[in-house]
Amino acid sequence: MAARPWFQWLFMWGSLVGIWWVWANVSPTPPWQPVESIVAPLHPRPLKPLPQGDLGTLDELSPLAFANREARDLAFLDSVADNLPEAWALTGNTSAWFALHGFFQRLERAKSRRVEVYHWGDSQIEGDRITGLIRASWQERFGGRGPGWVLPNTPAQTTATLESQRGTLVREAGFGRGKSRDAMRLPFFATNTATDTVQWSVQGATKSSASLGAWNVSEVWLTDTSHSALLWTQSEAHRHLVAVHAKAQGWRHPGQRAPLRFDFADLTTTGVFLGSESGVLVHNLPMRGASGTLFDNVDQAHWDALREAHPPSLIVLQYGGNAVPGVGSAAEARTYARHMATNIRFLRGQFPGVPVVFVGPSDMGASQSTYPGLPWVIGALKEAVWEAGALYWDVQAVMGGPGSMAQWVRKGWASDDHVHFTRRGAREIATRLEWALNVEWKAMRP
Repeated sequence: MAARPWFQWLFMWGSLVGIWWVWANVSPTPPWQPVESIVAPLHPRPLKPLPQGDLGTLDELSPLAFANREARDLAFLDSVADNLPEAWALTGNTSAWFALHGFFQRLERAKSRRVEVYHWGDSQIEGDRITGLIRASWQERFGGRGPGWVLPNTPAQTTATLESQRGTLVREAGFGRGKSRDAMRLPFFATNTATDTVQWSVQGATKSSASLGAWNVSEVWLTDTSHSALLWTQSEAHRHLVAVHAKAQGWRHPGQRAPLRFDFADLTTTGVFLGSESGVLVHNLPMRGASGTLFDNVDQAHWDALREAHPPSLIVLQYGGNAVPGVGSAAEARTYARHMATNIRFLRGQFPGVPVVFVGPSDMGASQSTYPGLPWVIGALKEAVWEAGALYWDVQAVMGGPGSMAQWVRKGWASDDHVHFTRRGAREIATRLEWALNVEWKAMRP
């Protein structure tokens, strides 16, 4: 048999090499290839979890048992528009989305249990701004009475309550100028001390929301229970206490719209809880001048007490604006963001499975050059918050992007300092935040 010409051999070997190259570089990765040999992209896009049913047994708290009772309360989700602007959407990794889904499931059961939301932030949320609208909306749908945690003496009086006071309450804070280590107590990171006999009367501001009144659970949290408070309802003194915690006094009383009076004498309170035994409680907890990096400075005993008596089902953090003026480089912004991420991880460790939503800083300044550190801070926070397992909501983007603050001032939605929202602007932010949450809620339902 004659030998094949050399060009035939060359063609055959060239074909084999070509087939091998195509298989190695173009074809999909074979299923037998080891996982560790697959190189992951540097910035993978997180996938939102599919709706997940309740894994527990079928009882009075299961979704199936609640189906009929939930239908009316959740009907509003059918009217939620799906066309949320992309800039208004929450962002985060997969574990953060699963945690948020768990919160929505708890919220749907709030009529049989207490669901508490903690909104910690800087001066942008003072006076119950932003917090109040979300509280009113969720209490209307899922029950709950009262404003939640309040502190009688604060820099900016909340609009959730109407108050009057006789006597002197001295405020100390664990943050800002003149901060005191002794005041680093939850939930306000501040205390009120009665230097004499103090009579403090309080009632819900029902013109703001009908659900703010007629709460039936009152508690006074103290640094030392050797001195106690006294609760009066319509000239009747209530001395009978309900066990809440070692550092607290509690009363159960008829829900009424008339003012309740508390008598304080020679004591220090860390907060007064005004709420209900079931339903939604949304707490407004402002810290003027704080940047949000002090949560891990609180003694563990205080976190244990909060977790035992008033555990959060959702934590909203709204910080960053106070850090912006002092940031002069991208490296300084990353340092701040790392500290914030450390505190987010700390909170997630204290309350496993509870979602954290970080509301980032707004646009600031009369022009984009007023605060050159703002884009560095926002960029660093987005990355750090995502890596810490929380969801990020970009207020600057929601406002319209860089330079939008000037337009908000012209509309009357922000004050002349080009930093703080007016009540009208805060309401706009709250409306858009609730819309973003509702869109995710609707998408996660089976």
